[in-house]
This record gives sequence, C-alpha cells and structure tokens, in this order.
Amino acid sequence: MLVGIGGLVVGSSISAGGGALALAGYLYRHRESPGVPWFIASAVAVSVWCLAYGVALLVSATPLREHLTALWLCGAIWTGPLFLLFALAYTGRTAIARSWPGLAVLAIPTVGSGLLLTHTAHSLWWTEFTVAPVFGLSTASYALQPVAYLVTVFTLLCAGVAVLLLFETVISYGPLYRGEAIALALSVVPPAAGSLPWLFGFGPYPQLNLSPALFVLHLTLDGYAFVEKDMFETNPTTQRAAERSALDDIPTPLFALDPEDRVVTVNDAAVEIFDLDRDAVLGRPLDGAVPVERGPDGAWEAVTVTAAGRERQFTVATAPLTDPAGTVVGSTVVLQEVTREREREQRLDVLNRVIRHNLRNEMTVIMGHADIVADRTDDPELTTSAGRITDSAERLLATGEKARKFERVRASQAGPKSVDVAGLLSDVVADIHAEYPAAAVDVDVRPATTTQRTDPRVLSLVVGSLVENAVEHNDTDSPRVRIALSEVDGDLEIRISDNGPGIDADELAPIQSGTETDLQHSTGIGLWVASWGMTMLGGDLEFTDTSDGTEVVVRLRGDADPERTRDGQAV
Repeated sequence: MLVGIGGLVVGSSISAGGGALALAGYLYRHRESPGVPWFIASAVAVSVWCLAYGVALLVSATPLREHLTALWLCGAIWTGPLFLLFALAYTGRTAIARSWPGLAVLAIPTVGSGLLLTHTAHSLWWTEFTVAPVFGLSTASYALQPVAYLVTVFTLLCAGVAVLLLFETVISYGPLYRGEAIALALSVVPPAAGSLPWLFGFGPYPQLNLSPALFVLHLTLDGYAFVEKDMFETNPTTQRAAERSALDDIPTPLFALDPEDRVVTVNDAAVEIFDLDRDAVLGRPLDGAVPVERGPDGAWEAVTVTAAGRERQFTVATAPLTDPAGTVVGSTVVLQEVTREREREQRLDVLNRVIRHNLRNEMTVIMGHADIVADRTDDPELTTSAGRITDSAERLLATGEKARKFERVRASQAGPKSVDVAGLLSDVVADIHAEYPAAAVDVDVRPATTTQRTDPRVLSLVVGSLVENAVEHNDTDSPRVRIALSEVDGDLEIRISDNGPGIDADELAPIQSGTETDLQHSTGIGLWVASWGMTMLGGDLEFTDTSDGTEVVVRLRGDADPERTRDGQAV
C-alpha cells in the first residue's frame, strides 16, 4: 500500500484528472460562450494527462509503462495550445482564434501526438527508457530528444502567452474581470513549475513530474473563476466588441494617436470620408494622413477637403487618451463636419446685411415719399394712408434696429463680469423714458446685494426689449411698467409687469415652443430677442398673464456660466 509522498502524488494526480473531467462537464452548459469549447478541450487534455500519469506511477511493466507515458505526454502537449485558443477567444480575439494562423498552433501538438502514439517504431521522442522507482512509485527515466523539447517548450510558451493575454484583460478592463482573470492566470503557474525539473533534468528526482499532482491547485483556482465568480456569465469579449463597434459606429471621422501624433486607430467614417487606406495610414503622423495643421497655440486647426467637387469643412476636437491608471498614452482626434453650419452662417450674414443696409435704405425712401404725399394733398384719405405707410415703415425700421442690436451683442462675445444689476436697470429705465416720455416706469429693488456675474450688454438688451414691448403695446391712457428686483433661492429675479392688454397667446406660443410655423408665428422680434438673450445668459424667461396686464420673470441663476451657454451652445 502506497503511503507518504508517493501516495500523495498518485492521489493528487488522479483527483486532478477526475476534477478536470468534472469541470469540463460543468462548463458544457456554457459551451456557446466565447472560448468555452477551447477550455473544455483543454480540461479534457489535462484529465488525460493527470489520469494517465497517476496510473503510470503504479505500473512497473516497461512496455505498458511506455504506452502510458506516451498517453500522458499527449495530454500534456495539447494543454498549452488549447488554453491559448481559449484565452484568445475569451479576451475578445475570437477572429484570431478561428483564423488559420490561430489554428496553426494545433499543428505542433498534432505532430507531437503522432510521434508519441507511434513511439515503438522510432526513437524521435525519447531513448533509453527505463523504470527508475522513486518513493515507491514506478517513475521512468529516459533521454528526451530535440523534438520532445521543441514540442514541450512550445506548449509552455502557449500557456505563457495565454497568461499574458489574461493579464492584459486585467490592465485594460480594471475590476470588471479582475478576479477571474487573475485566478486563471495564476492557475497555470503550479503545473508549469512542476514540469521544469522533469523537462530540464535538475533537482534530486528529475524523473518525477509533479505537474499532474499540482493540477489540484490549478483546478481550485479554475473552480473559483468558473463557479464562484460565474466567469462565463459575462466576459471581455462583450466589452471589446462594444469598443470596436462604438468606434466604427461613430459617424464622424475619429483617429487615435500615440504620444508622437502617429495614427494607431482610425474608424470607418474617417476611411470613407478622407478616402484612406486603413493599413497604409497606421503609424503615419496625422498631418500626413489628413490635411490638418497645428495653429500657433499648438492645437489642430479646422480642415477643408474637397470630395466629389464639393468642399466639406470640419472642426477638430482633441482629448487625451489615458490608461486605467490615468497615464496619458496618446490622444483622440474627432473631426466634426460643420459644412452645413458654415453655409447657414453665410446665409444669415447675407440676411443680416440685407436688414442692415437694404431694408433701412428702402424704408427711408418709402417714408420720404409718404411724407411728400401727406404734405401735398388735402385729401383726408390719402393723408391717412400716408400716415399708415409711415407707421409701418417705422415699425419695420425698429424691427431691423433690434435685429442689428442683437447681432452686434451676440458677435461681440463680451463675456461675463461682475454687474450691479440695480444700476443696470436704472440705465434701461432712463433709455425708455427718453424714448417714451409718457410712460411711467418704476424700479423696486429689494435685495441688499444686487451684484451678479453676467453679460451686461445681453442683460440690458433683454430687459430693454421686454420693457419696450410692454410700453409699445400698452393701449391705456396712462401706461405703467413696474420692474421689481428680488432674490429667490440664490438667484436674482427681475419681474416686469404692466397694466396693458397682455400678450396674445399666438405671440407667446412660438417663443415657448422655440420655433415658428406658417400658422404659428410672432409678429415682431422683441420677444425673440429676449428669449435668445436669456439662453445666452443661461437663465430662464417666464410669461404670466395677470388680472390687469402681463408679468414677465427674468431669472438669473446664481450657478449659470454665460460663457458656456452663449447662443445656447457650449463655446
């Protein structure tokens, strides 16, 4: 009866072989998951290795002992390559695992198995085979031949590469798959270490291969990964595929650059839009792949390319590319097409020029001729018509002036600063009194502190437009407007109320919805100017009908940053 070290080695080897078969059976239900078929095959190879070696240690008859040695070696040389194919598929490299180069790793164990199963016909694997007992076990001593070293070292290298792939998963995906990947990577260490004395003939008992016995530790770590952590319920294949899909699904050109601005990744949109050869562009500097240049501040400047006889314009945005540890390892460059936006800006510039020059000039001519008609006729109807022409022309000129004023403020990009809102309101009221002396405009300032960080030109335009609108459309004999400044939850509120007829619902509908239609549109531009201005300031605008007029609430949020909400967009 075997006891002591001998019994421990045999018992551990046979237990490991049975455990490997049990693990393969357990994982069969996950056979559709990436990498699982390869791991099951690897577990079967481990089982053959361990069981055959455990039984061989009990057999002293030389011919049978040789056959059992050939059998366990067959299992051993398949373990590493199969584990490598598992690691490739599990870490999201399924295409490599299924390709001819990937499957070529199986050629070495196939040839090795053929040599082992025909060992009686040649001496290509070993020579001088003898039974050399150790610890009461029928261990064998033989001289491995070059082909045996080649195949065995190859399977160890395959296992080593698989470990590196799993560790790369730990580094790339952080804690998501960390426990499982570390367990699998460490599981390779005990059996690999147990093979080295046998393979290279060092130590007191080189004829004893401890790898099968040490597979007990291997299977313990595998059990932790597969059973405790439910490793195949989710795996890096999903995340890696998501990263590739997200990159290629982005409809704008994207480049990933190394620290030297060389292209390491390019998405499908960039390849198509810039007519690039994906393989040729990799490793080239970005400015050698697309017509971009760095400006005086070192940033990439806008790009203009011609495709199909049409110019396309792109802005360039960059962001640092960091690894999970936060180290900058490169950058991403996104080219956002702005051709339509630039064409829209050009059309708006033309329309603004028409309003600034053509409309004003033509209205001046119309008003001059209306005055002439009114001066040279005694017909009351013609005089009335001439007056109406003059009034309409003045309203159009006022509309054009408001549009020009808003455009000047928008284009000035003055930016926010500390503003005394109470003083600003007093200036607005003074301007209104100068233009409408019959109107009564009062200001009520309640908070002790009225300082706010905002853009004074935009705020003056907003408040001025609202007060002017309240005065212009007030049909009472004594138009009154009240401006109340208060503080609400850290925000400054400007309430503008009047005693007029109120704002028609059809006038407010497009302002509140943010768009006009043929059936729903405003008759003027004053309310739009106020709305656009508050968007630039990052504030709120609210209209309320009261029993005797209209109340408009302008709220300046204390946490708003006007610089970052100019024109409603980040700047």
